[in-house]
Amino acid sequence: MDVFLDMTGTITDMESENLAILKLAEAVGKRFKIQLGAEEILERIEAFRKPFMDKRAEEYTPIRYLILDAVKNISPEPLCANDSYWVIDEYLNVHAKYVRLAPGAKEGLEKIREVAEHMGIITDGDKPYTERLLHSLGIEELFDSVTTAEDAGVGKPNPKIFQMALRNSKSEPKIYIGDSEKRDMKGAKSVGMIAIKIGSSTKYGDYNARDLKEAAKLIRTLPRP
Repeated sequence: MDVFLDMTGTITDMESENLAILKLAEAVGKRFKIQLGAEEILERIEAFRKPFMDKRAEEYTPIRYLILDAVKNISPEPLCANDSYWVIDEYLNVHAKYVRLAPGAKEGLEKIREVAEHMGIITDGDKPYTERLLHSLGIEELFDSVTTAEDAGVGKPNPKIFQMALRNSKSEPKIYIGDSEKRDMKGAKSVGMIAIKIGSSTKYGDYNARDLKEAAKLIRTLPRP
């Protein structure tokens, strides 16, 4: 049995993810003396990167560079090289500081690790972001592989990112756990994986679980070849 998991919203807590990006907006506003509140700065950052995020399944632009370009777009003064490095570092730093594991995630991951011959991540995040976050959350040692959209050049649900991850897989069944109906469930099913949806009910997935603890119990019941 090989198990692959989504990162954001599956392993991590979305409320803490939202707090982290808001803290980034606050820090950006302060450093560059932008005369806007943090929420409006965040809205402008999100509006700038949305067209790129919407087409990530065809072509992936690293999020850290989108954040940087968004800040350049709203800053009243041009950014120097040190400013650019600061934006990228701060993006990583605030997420490492504020993002937390979803409730039950640590226990669920440990239970999955007990039965998985290979356990990997498939994420739409940037490579340095993902590596830094896994380290800050204290779970990097649980995983045998990490496949990011930056590695694949495309994001989910493009089959390419799943196929790249599955090069590391050697046993059956191949299971994927995620929280997005479109990106996770449809993407996993397109390459023949068993798909488990975290959260609300699923149309495209095979199973549904409230959280990773429940998903861990579920996969123990699945038949093996």
